[in-house]
Amino acid sequence: MAKHDWKALQEEFLREHAATGITAQEWCERRGLKYQSARRYIKPRAAQNAQENMRKSAQRSNSAQNCAKGDGSGANNNCDADNTNDNNGSDPQQDAKLNGRDKKGRFTEGNPGNPNAVSPFVPGHKYSQKHSAYAKYLDADELFEAVADSDLHDELIFTRARALSVTKTMKRIMEDLKNAESVEQRIELYDKLLKAEQGLDRNVARIESIERTLSSLALNAIQIPRLSEDTHRIKAATSKLKAETEKLTAESRDVTTPLSDVVSDIQGMNDNGMLSQ
Repeated sequence: MAKHDWKALQEEFLREHAATGITAQEWCERRGLKYQSARRYIKPRAAQNAQENMRKSAQRSNSAQNCAKGDGSGANNNCDADNTNDNNGSDPQQDAKLNGRDKKGRFTEGNPGNPNAVSPFVPGHKYSQKHSAYAKYLDADELFEAVADSDLHDELIFTRARALSVTKTMKRIMEDLKNAESVEQRIELYDKLLKAEQGLDRNVARIESIERTLSSLALNAIQIPRLSEDTHRIKAATSKLKAETEKLTAESRDVTTPLSDVVSDIQGMNDNGMLSQ
């Protein structure tokens, strides 16, 4: 395998890159070089640094020429200031290594970042929303935002409004029936009137259902605390009864009564108090 003079190739690439702006991969393909092997030696960043150094060298030489032509202390002061700025300037390679970060590794203000960053989120994602179970089937964010704070009272008002709208529609249909001239128009209007009545019946049934649900919720709001208090009271009474039973059992354990004496005597007999046959 032939060895390449990478230093000479790098200098040649720098010249062509400065003239045409060609990339390292395109240059390697034109030269018949494998880019995977050559990219360790053919570095576009080095070309950029070389261009920057050439630009600064040209600026310094122009400044030196201007200082040589100029007279007076003002020109000398300007030249000294330019030389000081050039000496204190940051190293281009060091700036390239920082890549938009300060010496502590934090991002500096104005860092361009990655222009082709890949986002982990797809368009229309619902990862941060709790209603994603329905939102992933219905792409209408404004609708979900509008109903986020609604409840059954809003449903009741909306259903009543629909019932009122159907009632107004039925009134207009009745007026059209009075003014209908042909039988076909009357049949069509009667069909619309029948459908409107059916829709009104459904709305009324829906209103009754919502009213019952709201009534049940109101009762639950009262009964749940009451049931909780009753449960607590029953548990307290059970604990008290258990404590009293244990106390009475402990107190009556050593008490002797005439009946207990008789029982003890009978248990002490050989035949356990049974009559001999």
